[in-house]
Amino acid sequence: MDKIFKNITDNMNQTVLKDIDFNEKNKEKVRQAIENRKKKRFNLKPTIHFLLPLGATCLFFLGISYFILSELGILSTENQTVFLNNTSENVLNVPENEMSFIKPPAKEESFEDMTKEDVFLKMLNSVDNFDTATGKFVNYDIYADDSDSKDITEFKVSIKNEIGGYEKSTNLFDEKLIQEINYNNEKIWIKYHDTKTYFVNDYQQAPTQDALTLEEALSISLKDIYKSDNDFRERPPIGGSGISLFPYEEASIYLRNMSLWEIEKQNEALLDHNTIVLKGKIDDQVKSRFNMIGTIDTFRFWVDKDTGILIKYETYDINGELASYLHPEYLVVNSEINLQEFVPKLDGFKPFVKKEFLHPDPKEEEIEMVAQADTIKEDRDEVLELLRKDLPFLYEFNHPDLEIFSAMYEKYQNFNHGYLTYTYKNDLGVFYLRTYHKNSLIRTTSDFEKDKGEMKETFTVNGIEWRSYELSNLTGTHFIGSKDEYIYEVVSQVSGSVTYQETKDLLESLKPIK
Repeated sequence: MDKIFKNITDNMNQTVLKDIDFNEKNKEKVRQAIENRKKKRFNLKPTIHFLLPLGATCLFFLGISYFILSELGILSTENQTVFLNNTSENVLNVPENEMSFIKPPAKEESFEDMTKEDVFLKMLNSVDNFDTATGKFVNYDIYADDSDSKDITEFKVSIKNEIGGYEKSTNLFDEKLIQEINYNNEKIWIKYHDTKTYFVNDYQQAPTQDALTLEEALSISLKDIYKSDNDFRERPPIGGSGISLFPYEEASIYLRNMSLWEIEKQNEALLDHNTIVLKGKIDDQVKSRFNMIGTIDTFRFWVDKDTGILIKYETYDINGELASYLHPEYLVVNSEINLQEFVPKLDGFKPFVKKEFLHPDPKEEEIEMVAQADTIKEDRDEVLELLRKDLPFLYEFNHPDLEIFSAMYEKYQNFNHGYLTYTYKNDLGVFYLRTYHKNSLIRTTSDFEKDKGEMKETFTVNGIEWRSYELSNLTGTHFIGSKDEYIYEVVSQVSGSVTYQETKDLLESLKPIK
């Protein structure tokens, strides 16, 4: 489930969240949140997704609370600015003393037997089968790097006639990290409780699409499931509750190999709903594609037979132990909802402040993104092969304590740039590496434009002449090297237990790949 929000954020990128600046202060808050989690719990390795400038996705609260910002505008560059309009026109025009209710038709329960195809189709087209939903659930996930996340999500949505929604997500590992979303058919508001700030932008509901067939769903390859231009049905701009209410990706990933799962029970009561229970083994291709190796092996779904809502799910490891889950506290479908529920309460919150990032060169718009990949090894290897082919000057780390996490290939005019990111001993830090011609324009990025202290020393390793600088506000070092006509930059962000000499010694393993 560690990719569940990728499609949601991509869809939002193109509509409501196009103009956000994700600066170093935001990133540092993420790092602090991860560090706080490490202090609270034993043997927790931080999810490195949160440390990366183009991190893919992941966890709802940290993912959307901060990293939704880094992906806005489809992996937006860091010179984008915040759209602000802190006026009364941005708040829903519903007087607080006026009780205006949405009154949908009554929910009906289905007890007819369903086939595999029936339940698959229900999940793919759940948006057609209810008007409103109110609920609350706890979502726990564990990842291949042994990191984990736990959130509690409360929501109210109306998807027909009166359009609007509310969602609140709380990170249970750090309960100061709370995010709220309010929206209607004109505006969307996102509030961050830890910083007491909010963001507002225009929103327009996605048009209704035709019902999706099994053939159409299965024709979407695994590598394209979380792309914004896939053919899944429309959904509102919500985050965590989308796992349950609109389980398009979950159905397409877990149920695509029809021979690996079965209907365990046709009718099981769950929170006043009648569900069909599915259980099965996860396809090896799915495990490999979504980096599930060693974390989960089998799954169980409880699907509302009338709507296709995924009310509950559990995954299990190879020993049958519970690995991840969505456990609901309540779910009410087609109940009355007061429109006042969708009004954001902004007292005590301030809007994001518009700010530029390091006065970037306007010519940076000419820099072309050729290829980029992170968490999925297959995609990352493809980018690496391109870099090795087109950048004969490329150097790479080859050390057992450094594991590559992401690869990016950019081009400016006739100059090629290579960006690689590595995790260090899984939980002790991250290394950013970029390589480029000395005469080329390169993108302004906060991973390399950090406040440097005085130069520590100069030295030569593997033919590269290096200068080293300690970072002023972070634990780590900025190494700047040159060889022939090329520049090599390495920024290490490490825990306090990692010494400068230990970091410097890793440069011995930075060599061309033969």
